[in-house]
Amino acid sequence: MRQRGGFVAVALAACLATIGAVLLILPGALFGVIGFLLLNFGLPVLPLTGVPAVSGAGKFLIAIVGSAATWWGVGYFAATRASRNAIVDWPEWRREFQPLAIGIWAGTVLALAVTAFVLGVL
Repeated sequence: MRQRGGFVAVALAACLATIGAVLLILPGALFGVIGFLLLNFGLPVLPLTGVPAVSGAGKFLIAIVGSAATWWGVGYFAATRASRNAIVDWPEWRREFQPLAIGIWAGTVLALAVTAFVLGVL
């Protein structure tokens, strides 16, 4: 579990980001909003690099590497906490991972709200 916990978290985040990127390509405002949120949930470092206001390949690369490192660390931490018990399986990992992921997603939404406020959208 400790060896795979970080990689499972990165894989889950990559799936979220991929689904978000696909939804961004589809036409429609609802798909765009949901896709943008899912992309930011998969890449939580994206708002920190200023991507909603400024974009570029370098910014996306920094966001991808930083987000992968963040998710790997959170997944590894959850695996370490879950493996304190003698018998451990993926539901225990999910129980440790879920509040941490929700906290990261809440921080991402807060960062997007601050960005929207600074840009004058809100």
